[in-house]
Parts: sequence; structure tokens; C-alpha cells
Amino acid sequence: MDDFQQQINVWSDWQGLQTNALAFEPVLQKIYASENEPYKTPEPVADQFAARFTIGPTEIAIFPPSDVMAETRAYYQAERFGLTRMARLKLGAPRLLHAGFVFDKYQFYYVIYRPLQGITLTEFCATAKPLAKSTLGRQIGTMLTQLNTEVATFGPESQPVGDWQVLGNDFAAEREAWLAQHPVTPNQFVHGNLTGDNLIVTSGELGLQRFSTAHQAAKQTELVPLIFDAFNGDAELLTGFKATYQTSDLAADLMLGLLLRADGPQQIQALLPEQTVTLAALQQNIATLLS
Repeated sequence: MDDFQQQINVWSDWQGLQTNALAFEPVLQKIYASENEPYKTPEPVADQFAARFTIGPTEIAIFPPSDVMAETRAYYQAERFGLTRMARLKLGAPRLLHAGFVFDKYQFYYVIYRPLQGITLTEFCATAKPLAKSTLGRQIGTMLTQLNTEVATFGPESQPVGDWQVLGNDFAAEREAWLAQHPVTPNQFVHGNLTGDNLIVTSGELGLQRFSTAHQAAKQTELVPLIFDAFNGDAELLTGFKATYQTSDLAADLMLGLLLRADGPQQIQALLPEQTVTLAALQQNIATLLS
């Protein structure tokens, strides 16, 4: 008899179960017994993709079955690879303990790790003084310079392409011409989702969590969620970051990141609401933001 009793037919079924500790508890007990890890009552952790639970001093991420996510193994590999890479580079991240899969009603891939102890960047910035934020910005710049370098193939094989026609044929043509003049290195490691909730401040140091979105891409794409979401207009964070992030032209890099990301059209529409979208208007907006 299967330990997991719920039926998962479509993605919405998975979403409805992600934080359901009772549904996953029999499988969690089986996994922890197989890994000789002490088991405690699981507490759900919100996540957009995996089912995550805190169990004692550890956390486990269980990935969706292939019935609703064909590339689930690749996303599991991305999480495992990201945690391993961070440890090798001696950068702050959860410590990987176990990784594997369990056969049940579905084949579930999982990763068990010891999470970072700290608060999110968003929480930290709500009360931090300017000098502390500037120092943290410098740490982020140093970390990304180490992290966003070339790597061998891992995780999902390809990333989705944005629908650039929504911004008009003229802009789509401008984009193609601009990218042709600004070549990038496409096989660099990027975390993929550097939001204020995935950057963790712990004892004055910096760490990253949630690596299931990690993939190969141009490092410039990493800047978009970092600057627009994590920094969220904070001048001290940005000043510190610019002091240590190695680039000759941050504005051009951020422009490239927007033009290369799958969500680039939506990001640009948010930057230029109720305005004709042109390359010149976008460049002016970025220049103002970074000044």
C-alpha cells in the first residue's frame, strides 16, 4: 500500500498539497528513516515550486511528480547542484545533508538540508541603519562576482523565451539589434530568483536559499530580481553593491538582463506604465534608477 494517498493529476492539485503536512507525513517518515535522520513533526514552509517542510533542525524539499512537471528531476538537480556549488565556493547557503528519491504512489525527488539561521534581506532592511545596508550591498556584489561564473550543464536544459511582440514590433526589432551588438556568455551559473526573501542575513553575513530555479544563463539576468525586487529602491544597498560588483557598465548589464529574461516584457511594462516602450525610454529609466 502506498504511503502517499493523495491524487495529483494537474498542477493545481500539487499546489493544493504543497503545505499539507498531514498528506506528506507518511512519506516524510519513510524518507527520514531511510536517511537515519531523527524525525519531528513537520512544519510547512511556503514555496512557489517545491513542497518544503521544517523537521527539527533540518528542512526538506520534495519536488513535484513527473505527472505534473516533466522536468522535475532537472529542478531537483538544480537545487542539489546549487547547494553543492555554494559549499565549494565557501559562500553562505543551507548545508546539504541528503539528496535522492523515494518510490511511492509517485516518484518523489527530495533534498534534505540544514537551513540558514537568520532573517530575510527584506526584514533586515526594514530596521537596519544605512551603514549596515551599504556593507551588506558590498557583500552581495562580492558574492555574485564569485557565483556567476561559467559552469557545466546542469538542471533544466532550456529556459522559456519571452513574448516580445507584446511590446510592439518596433521594440522587438530594437531589442534584436541591441542584443546583436552586446554579446553575452550564456553558460554562467545564476540563482534565478534573487528576491528579498531568498537572500538571508545571518550574524552579519549573507547567504542564499532556494536553488530549484538555478540554471545556466548570462549573469546579467541575475541583476533583474536583485535590483528591482531585493533592493527595491534602497540607495544604500545599491551604493554598496556598485562598489564591489565587477562590471564596467552596470546600466548596460541591467538592460541586457531585462532583454534576455523570459519575464522581461512584464518587467519592462511595469517600469514604463502607460508609456510607449522604446529602447531609449528604457535606457533612461535604468540610468535614473542607478544614479
